[in-house]
Amino acid sequence: MTRVIAVTGGKGGTGKTFLAVNLAYLLGSNAKTLLVDADVDNPCTRTFLNTRPVSRVSISEFRPKISSRKCKLCGLCVQNCPEHALLMIPGRNVVLMPQLCAGCGVCKIVCPFDAIEESRVEAGAIEHYDGVFDGRLDSVIGELKPTTRRTAVMILKTLNHVKKKMNNYDYVVIDAPAGTGSGIYAVMNFSEVIVAVTEPTRLGLMDLKKLYKLYERMENEKKMFVIINKHGLRGEIFGEVEEFLRKSGLEWWSIPYDKNVVEAYVKGSVLVKDYPETPSAVSIKKISEELLENIRGD
Repeated sequence: MTRVIAVTGGKGGTGKTFLAVNLAYLLGSNAKTLLVDADVDNPCTRTFLNTRPVSRVSISEFRPKISSRKCKLCGLCVQNCPEHALLMIPGRNVVLMPQLCAGCGVCKIVCPFDAIEESRVEAGAIEHYDGVFDGRLDSVIGELKPTTRRTAVMILKTLNHVKKKMNNYDYVVIDAPAGTGSGIYAVMNFSEVIVAVTEPTRLGLMDLKKLYKLYERMENEKKMFVIINKHGLRGEIFGEVEEFLRKSGLEWWSIPYDKNVVEAYVKGSVLVKDYPETPSAVSIKKISEELLENIRGD
């Protein structure tokens, strides 16, 4: 049975990619593991892989192509475009501003003269890496091109790609995007276990509360755990975060602030591999062991 673990966090910068990579590395030492980067707007796991993809799947999306011969300049496409990506030049033509277009296709649906023709552009790609970290695990990275805007769609396409091959693995670790939008909900819903990474700051606590509300809205029962990263920061509000977790009934762990984490990031290193005796690496190993005990105890 494949166990799917989503590593997420309400805000950016909490260290979720760092945790996802290190957790996947530890799991890969004893079981067949797939590391997935679903943070399609800013996939960072590639920084740690230091290898080339073995395959690449191009993802395309709709772009309207306006036929000047058929267009009667009725303006319906302009009026109904939810992204305001179409501009009417009276008496002349309709102009597409591609940087605003989300590829929804509403313009094609509402045009009464069949003047919107379909064209496709590359919206992003899904890359597959085999045997990374000395053969310990495989990786899938979804990435949206900067000129496209359909983040949630790209996340779903990445998850569907993973779904086709996940039965080949014991564990799937997903590096989820930051925030609490529909894409994050999709990743959480796809997973069996949710690991929320936060930091002991006012903003970290606020975003953790938002993420917990999203978790409470989920229909299927899932386990949620919290990791408080960077414990020991000056000015931290660790006590307030701890109080919220206690009231919510969530199990949690903490990782101490450690300058070696910054050094590992700069070098693109896996902390538990290259700095195994540091305080943060020791904490992550312990968290990994206890997390597995919880999962296996189902």
